[in-house]
Amino acid sequence: MWYVSRMKIQNKIALIFTALCAGIILALSAFVYFFASESISASFFHRLEVRSDIVGHAALQENKSLTSIYYDIKERHLGSLPYEKHRILPDPPDEATRKRLSLPSSFYEAAQSDVPVRYFNRDTSYVVLRVARDNKKLMVVSSALDTYGMQEMGNLKHVLLIGFFIAMVFVFTFGKLFSNEIFKPIRRIIRNVKGINAHNLHQRLVVDPTDDDVEALSRTFNDMLDRLEITFEMQNNFVSNASHEFRTPLTIVSGEAELGMSMPGLPDGAKESFLNIYKEVGKLEHLTNSMLSLAQTGFDGKKEQWEEVRIDELILSVKEAADRIIPENQVAIDFDNLPEDECKLTVNGNLALLKAAFSNIVLNSCKYSDNKPVTVKISADSKYVIVDITDQGIGIPDREIGQIFVPFFRASNTAPYKGYGIGLPLTHNIIRMHQGKADVHSRVGEGTRFTTYLPYKYF
Repeated sequence: MWYVSRMKIQNKIALIFTALCAGIILALSAFVYFFASESISASFFHRLEVRSDIVGHAALQENKSLTSIYYDIKERHLGSLPYEKHRILPDPPDEATRKRLSLPSSFYEAAQSDVPVRYFNRDTSYVVLRVARDNKKLMVVSSALDTYGMQEMGNLKHVLLIGFFIAMVFVFTFGKLFSNEIFKPIRRIIRNVKGINAHNLHQRLVVDPTDDDVEALSRTFNDMLDRLEITFEMQNNFVSNASHEFRTPLTIVSGEAELGMSMPGLPDGAKESFLNIYKEVGKLEHLTNSMLSLAQTGFDGKKEQWEEVRIDELILSVKEAADRIIPENQVAIDFDNLPEDECKLTVNGNLALLKAAFSNIVLNSCKYSDNKPVTVKISADSKYVIVDITDQGIGIPDREIGQIFVPFFRASNTAPYKGYGIGLPLTHNIIRMHQGKADVHSRVGEGTRFTTYLPYKYF
């Protein structure tokens, strides 16, 4: 049941169709087998009754020449049945005779009428027939083995079984073809929906005017995409307006603070206040820019410039940026596992966003390891180009690793270091935007390994 529940609906339909047809064919085969068995059995009993009647009348003949004629007709025109036996009994038979034949008493009781009685036991057919002539009565018990009938029924069973399995092969094959044809529009919808993301939200499914469930499903998807696009556009407008509304007053405050610090004759206390204002405004500007960048990565990908990006060249540019920001860094790039195929180093993405993502990771590694050695390894597997960044820093507590991609979250052991909890969520959004994934492994006091997987571009 677990396997069936996880099976594709297309395969379920094929199996249900096959099971239904199997039940119908089995029922029909059972009916044919039963009807043939009854027909063959009735025919054999009739032949046995005819022979029993001839034997009974021959036994009642006083003229021995006529008796021989009866038997001669029987042998010449009817022949003998396999293991054919005839027993002439008094009517009614005595108790000793009944015990000798080992037949049920009901068999003899039913034979008191003039209708032949039939009995079947252990592949042997029995017939008891009452014969009367000139006030003489006797009872004939005849038995024989229907070897021909059993052989025919065995052949019929084999034919039905072989026919059943052949029919099942055809039924399952046609069931698969049938379900495949039925689900062809569904697969087309799935394929088209998979191709729609934040970069092409304007794209819609083709709706065929078939007036069926597939058309209704396509229209439902298109309606949902309309609502999503409207929501993203509203978010885009908000971020654009917020960017202008936040930055303009912050720039004014920063300029006024800088102007205040340059005023001659200003008391030292006032200068220190202006300096604090200038620093805090700078922090607020940095936080605002980070928040806007984080918001933009969630929806604005369709407006960004996407191109072919070489990951090895990107990491080199990240290293150069780290050297300018933290000259004393010990970032080392390991090219030992670099794939020979250049295609496995090329991804389709936004260069600026990818550089920001990897810069965040590298700079965090330098900051939280107090500029201890940081190793960047580049490799590739059958699907992804892999960038592994390992430091020897303070590490992340196990219980907090699952929260590091939550905006504004900072690990409990990062209090001595400046930060806002924006960098890693921004990085995570960028990686997800590029259909990639990220893994983090860390031990407190030993360091952190941040591994990113980006699907390389197929050529």
